[in-house]
Amino acid sequence: MKGALVTGGGRRLGASIARHLGAKGWHVFVHHHNSGAGAREVAGQIIAAGGAATPVQADLGDAGAVARLHEECEAICPLGLLVNNASSFGYDTAASATAETLEAHMRVNLFAPVLLTQKLHASLTTRGAQGVAINIVDNKVFGLNPDYFSYTLTKVALQGMIQMQAMAMAPTLRVAGIAPGITLISGLQTEAEFERSRRNNPMGMGCTPEQILNAVDFILVSPAYHGQTMVIDGGQVLQRRPRDVVFLENPAPAPR
Repeated sequence: MKGALVTGGGRRLGASIARHLGAKGWHVFVHHHNSGAGAREVAGQIIAAGGAATPVQADLGDAGAVARLHEECEAICPLGLLVNNASSFGYDTAASATAETLEAHMRVNLFAPVLLTQKLHASLTTRGAQGVAINIVDNKVFGLNPDYFSYTLTKVALQGMIQMQAMAMAPTLRVAGIAPGITLISGLQTEAEFERSRRNNPMGMGCTPEQILNAVDFILVSPAYHGQTMVIDGGQVLQRRPRDVVFLENPAPAPR
């Protein structure tokens, strides 16, 4: 059995990915920072369904903790899959961003994926094995607007990381991305606002967790899929909206 590390696996989309991989036969390491109860619940659900899972804790903003996270997983089960799902997501603008907000987002959204992918590649190389790293990006990268300025910059950098690491780490490690549009209700959104936002695109339908799980499966079973990122947003990026889609329904900037 090979191990799969899912960062931010204790809640929301990460939990769905973790449970899905557990059902596929992976030993899932359900990472969390402060969502310990959620990670333990997800791991318990995987085990109850006949799978294998271990909750693991780390502050992805701490490079030392990131290194220890990889070592903790490898001591239990060799990793063959990394899903960089965890994300720091705070609202700021081009005018309000500070060195502190930029660094806080970069540490979690970029530095941790870079370091975890490096460590996975090194481990696979030592073992003479192959693996996959999947990064959850954001459709904003392909249809930029200035809302959530620091967050968006980190996702632009993450997309660049995917391409560069794919060039450097093949054939030992395949590196790919998934860039969803709005998928789950969050922040101060009402259910009605969420539904309007996710349907505000040419196809009139939004991304769902199930579609993201399908994308994960496609990447895993497609050995030639490498260095690319799938956008799942109903064509929203084609509209080149000047603001984040949540503000088309509610113009007041509210963290989500």
